[in-house]
Formats: sequence, C-alpha cells, structure tokens
Amino acid sequence: MSRVAVLVAVAAAVLAAGCSSSIGSPVRILPCTPSDDRLDKGMVLMAQSVPTASAVPCMRAELDDWFLDDLDSWDGRTRIEFSRLIDQVALTIELTRTCDFTGVSETTTDEPGTRRFDERIRTGSSYRDRRFYLLQGACVAYQFQLTGSGAEEAAEDISGALSFVRRDQLAEQVRRYSGGRLQLDPRRPQ
Repeated sequence: MSRVAVLVAVAAAVLAAGCSSSIGSPVRILPCTPSDDRLDKGMVLMAQSVPTASAVPCMRAELDDWFLDDLDSWDGRTRIEFSRLIDQVALTIELTRTCDFTGVSETTTDEPGTRRFDERIRTGSSYRDRRFYLLQGACVAYQFQLTGSGAEEAAEDISGALSFVRRDQLAEQVRRYSGGRLQLDPRRPQ
C-alpha cells in the first residue's frame, strides 16, 4: 500500500471514530496533552505527512483571540495558518523534512531537543519575523505577519502557546484510542 493510501486510510478511520476539529474557532486544537477520549485528526495527519519527524507542532494553551484558518497536510509537508481579529493571516507554520534558512541567525532555543534560527523583519508597526526549529527528522518554520502596536506581544503570546508533541506520544495515543486497531506508523511489508 502506498504512503498516501496509508495516510488516507488512517485519516478516514480516525475521522470515523469521531475526532475533534475546530477550524475557524478559537484555538482549542492540536493539543500537546492528549485526551483519553479524543484524538485530534490534525495531529495524526501532520505526523503522517512527514514520517521522519520526531515531533509535530501542538498547542499547550488556549488563546481566545487566535483562530485556526487552515490546516493542510500532504506527502512531505503540513501547512497551518492562524489569524487574529486584526490580522488576516498572522502566523503560518510549515512542517517539512528540511528548511532553507540561509542567512538566518541561530539563537537560544526555547524548545528542548531543537535548534532555533531567527530572522527579524520589522518595519514600522509590522512584525514579519521568521523562525525555524530544527528537530530530529524535520524542520518547523514560523512566518509571522502581524501589524499594529501590540504585534510583538501577540507574537510572544502565540509563541508561548506553541510547542511540540513527540511522535512516540502521539503513536501511543492513536494505539490507545483505537483499541490497538490503528498505528500512527504502520509497518511496511518486507
């Protein structure tokens, strides 16, 4: 079975099992702490889109003024878009196998097990910084596009709410939630 077919099969099974989804509502999705009775389909799709990723982005706190506008996962990439009431696309996050962060400075990381690179792009009242987290088997890129006098504080708020959930934790949640019928990373036939 091809990788895409496995991705579709697991996603369909997870959707049929009744996962949570909140596109367009305040961010209450992509949980860093798994629930015993819910499985977030976005987390599963992200992990399967980049099977080498040792972790995937997650939310560790709810932010009432941030909204998830889009989450698209396909073979090799996941793209997540967040907005705020005053910023149409305020933050784009991409999970890929690798990133091109040429000319970006390495800085102290705020996420254990990662290396962080930042590019400051501030003009007037706009905050358009780029941030890259390198983790084992993947890269997560943040592109901020915030405006207004509180732009930097808004970036700090969402940055503090974002984190990563380890692949092995998510795999255990999928196994437990499905009663052992599904696996995040099905074994390939030899």
